[in-house]
Formats: sequence, C-alpha cells, structure tokens
Amino acid sequence: MIRTAVAGLMAACLLLGACNVVVTKAPLFSKADESGAPPLRSGLWRMGAEPDCKVDESKPLIDWPKCARGVVIREGAGGYYERESGAPVWTTQPLIVAAGTPRIGQIQAKITGDVKTSANPYVYAGIRATKNDGEGRIVALSLWPVQCGPPPPGDATGVTAKPLPGIEMAPGDPVCTTRSIDALRAAAKASEAWVPKLMTARWLRDAGP
Repeated sequence: MIRTAVAGLMAACLLLGACNVVVTKAPLFSKADESGAPPLRSGLWRMGAEPDCKVDESKPLIDWPKCARGVVIREGAGGYYERESGAPVWTTQPLIVAAGTPRIGQIQAKITGDVKTSANPYVYAGIRATKNDGEGRIVALSLWPVQCGPPPPGDATGVTAKPLPGIEMAPGDPVCTTRSIDALRAAAKASEAWVPKLMTARWLRDAGP
C-alpha cells in the first residue's frame, strides 16, 4: 500500500485512498504551471483534524500532537515534523499547486509494500479554494485524492473496474498512472464526487517551524 509523507497540504487527503489513486514516475507539473493563479498563503496550516484530537493551536508546531496535522507552507514547499521514528524531525518536500479548474496539488510520496511503480512516485489531489484573504491568497480550501476511476460500490478504498480515459492501470496493480495532464485533470474533476467527505485545510498564522 501507499504511505504518503505528510508533506504539503494534500498528503493527509491522499491517505483516504491508499488504493485507486493516480501516481506518476515523473512530475507532470512544474513551478511554471502555478502562474496566474492565487497562491496559498505562506505560514502555518492545519489539515482537518482527526476526531477527538485536541491541540492548542497557539503553541509552536513542534509541540502539536501528530493527530493535529500541522504543515508549514513556504514558497514551493511544505514542511512538517516527521514523528514516525520517535523524536520529531523537520522535513520538507516540494509542493506544486497547478492552476486550472480544479487546481491540482502535486507532491512526492513514500511507499511501502508491493506496489508496481517507482520508488517515490508523484501523487495528486484536487484542490478547491474556499476562502481568500484581502490580497487574494488562499487561506482555506477543500481537497480530495485524484482517483483512477469510480471505486467499487461500498468500498471507497478498492481498485476501480473502470479506469477513466487516459488512465493506465496494470492488472493487479492497486494504483494507476497517466502521461496526460488533460486526463489527470478530468480524473480530478470526477474524483470529487467519489469521496465520502472532502478534506479541509485552513491557514492559521505567519509562522516558521
């Protein structure tokens, strides 16, 4: 299965669909693809919290519990504290939020298990701004994983039986790929309706780690 690094704003969302998600060996987007679209406001963001997760948001991010899902967004990167190995380790990964409708977020994933794809593929999420500040920067959004096709009824994490046009899926592989940005964007549009509940994220304040 895929274990995404909690990097950038869409990583926790991608955890909702460990199977049936679009991955690519090479990135489909570059920094130039963000041109002309409102940027994410830099600073401390919080993903939609896990149920019963309690945190004092005024404290430094290093003091937050893992369940609080805090991410620091700076120009072109998302930073977080990796807590899997014990002591928190500050980690950053490149983040692209491509322009278009819907916006598409791109980060690089970490994978474990028997997945027939590259060691560190790129993964994608649809992003829709829900609030902008006075300077036009995005300060709240919803997001969802870009899926290969409609998930099986009653099993949102299963593998689709009907990959969307332009989406390639090998028999027995729990993920899919594409070489087409148009196909990826069409899949992002369709995927919004296939998640039980959209993930949300909101900007909290200007802050470093």
